[in-house]
Amino acid sequence: MSIKIRQVGLENIYALGNSPTLISFDVRNTTVQSIPISLLVDEVSLENNASSVTTSIQLPLLLSPAEERTLRVPLHLVPGNNGRLVIYLEARDAHNLIVGRTARLVGPKIDGQVIGLICSTPDLCRNIQQSILLSGSPEEQTHKSQMLRMVQLSEPPSDGWAYAAAHTVILAAAIARLTEAQRQALELFLRNGGTLVLLEDQIADGVSSNPGTNPASSRLSLLDFNALCRNMYFLEPYRTRLPYGKPLRVGFGHLVRLPSVAGKEFSYYFRPIGFSATTPEEIRRQFPANTRELQSADESQSAWLMKRLGTSFRFPSFLEILLWMIGYLLVVGIINFVLLRRFDRPEWGWLTIPGIAILASVLLYGTSARHRPRNFNLDDMVVYRMDNLSSLATADAKVRVSSPRRSTVEPVVPADWVYSQPRRAYQAVLEGSGNPGSANAANVSEYVLDRSWETNLSLRKWSFTELNFNGSRHFAGTISRDSAGRLHNDTGISFRQSIVVEQKDIFVLGSFSAGAAFDLNLVPRRSYMDEAGRSVNRLPQYPGPPFAFHKPDEEKFRNWSEAGTKQMEEEWDNLATQPFSLIELLRGWSRNGDDIFSETRAVFFGLSDQATVGPSLREKSPDRKSASLTVVTFGTWP
Repeated sequence: MSIKIRQVGLENIYALGNSPTLISFDVRNTTVQSIPISLLVDEVSLENNASSVTTSIQLPLLLSPAEERTLRVPLHLVPGNNGRLVIYLEARDAHNLIVGRTARLVGPKIDGQVIGLICSTPDLCRNIQQSILLSGSPEEQTHKSQMLRMVQLSEPPSDGWAYAAAHTVILAAAIARLTEAQRQALELFLRNGGTLVLLEDQIADGVSSNPGTNPASSRLSLLDFNALCRNMYFLEPYRTRLPYGKPLRVGFGHLVRLPSVAGKEFSYYFRPIGFSATTPEEIRRQFPANTRELQSADESQSAWLMKRLGTSFRFPSFLEILLWMIGYLLVVGIINFVLLRRFDRPEWGWLTIPGIAILASVLLYGTSARHRPRNFNLDDMVVYRMDNLSSLATADAKVRVSSPRRSTVEPVVPADWVYSQPRRAYQAVLEGSGNPGSANAANVSEYVLDRSWETNLSLRKWSFTELNFNGSRHFAGTISRDSAGRLHNDTGISFRQSIVVEQKDIFVLGSFSAGAAFDLNLVPRRSYMDEAGRSVNRLPQYPGPPFAFHKPDEEKFRNWSEAGTKQMEEEWDNLATQPFSLIELLRGWSRNGDDIFSETRAVFFGLSDQATVGPSLREKSPDRKSASLTVVTFGTWP
């Protein structure tokens, strides 16, 4: 069995934190017979008896004689600055004998900003690098050479997660040279927070900078025209409205169009990368910058859905335990210090005191146990994020497994979902975040990746654990608003709850069937300021906006009286007795709608029972709770 590693990350630059790194390799059967093998992909430490330092992956394969396959897996790598960590691949046959293996050292962590280059020719890539590094003053050139790491991507990945190591990707090649999977991977990189720079003279797909100049626009409405172009051109709905050199927010990332590498727009856009503390202020003023602090989008909606809609355990409250203790002391006091003395049998206290204690413990246990699950529970909550110009959505999901007894369970998830490791406490400190992630996240040491994703989890009695996944989905369409003010649901799924939120109003739509439309002038409204602005000293807190927003300038929107604070905490405490409402997702937002909707003009929330993850438990029939939340942002709002 021959195994050869083709690629690690982006030309040996790997991702850190929770982001997986692409491991691409070739496996070839060198025998004359079919062989079933189990292929291990892992990162091991040479200083600790080759023990694993990450979540390993098992791939069951059946190779025909002389068959060769190229495989790609997402492996979470640990930085190897001491040269003692290696990527290790090992193949074992049906008798557990090693039939092939290979390894590659994990290089040191690459500091600086990584820029990936997809070019039509190597000469063009060199020209781009020179244009970026040699623009500006000598000090700026030195600063850029120190902080930038530019790599030419000879084989652009076909998975969006594979770009996790890159901050920016420059596309300077004909779009026709890329496969559909490679084009979608670039769009997912953009939507997941990357910066995608398009050199229009190299893409050469015929997209006009003005949709009105395209002959098709004279016969189609703008909505139909965009739907047509999505099947023809790469990111056309965004490119036609985007001037050269100006970034446009798409999802969590930014799209930038530049006419050519030789144009002034190219050097104008990349020059500020070299700015440092010594850059003169008069030079900085030539390049407009947003000085107001921009807050990152909040991605905790799936955790809130799991809290409100998933399986939860009800334990006795402090008040209940206190009342039990008071009742126990009263019973012990009355029986031992009143009745026994009255019957002149104080020595019986040696029997009554432990007897009453055992009885009270049994009653307390039975009272608590009536709220515990009798069967395994499997909950999945997924959040889709998209906008009104594209049907492609990014997704993050949580899967919760609950057990009524001590057991080992085997969750099974569709293979198109990518497992996301839980954030560790030291990562939260290094990243400047005070939220280290869920304490209930499963510690997965190994999983099997075949037609599905599988692992083994050990659970205690009356306990649960959670798995996190990332993915994407192509819907049939998106949520759009026409010029008459009607909102259309073209996603192909129906929502049992839906709302639209803008700067001043909340439109409560209720159920929203696939293919239906609402006239927003006729639906009930609520005041945005009345529903937002909650601040509670509880965990988890209300989620924030699922899109980037400006930090509010006016403190008056966050000042509450003591009575108001108490009312907000009581409102949070009463959630367990109330059905879930999408309005809850807004309560943690600032009441200053001008800052919240400074870039995103409106947002749609839709709760559905469709388009869920669809997990299962092997050899078990668990009770299920599933829901999906679709978030659609609008860059323009008529």
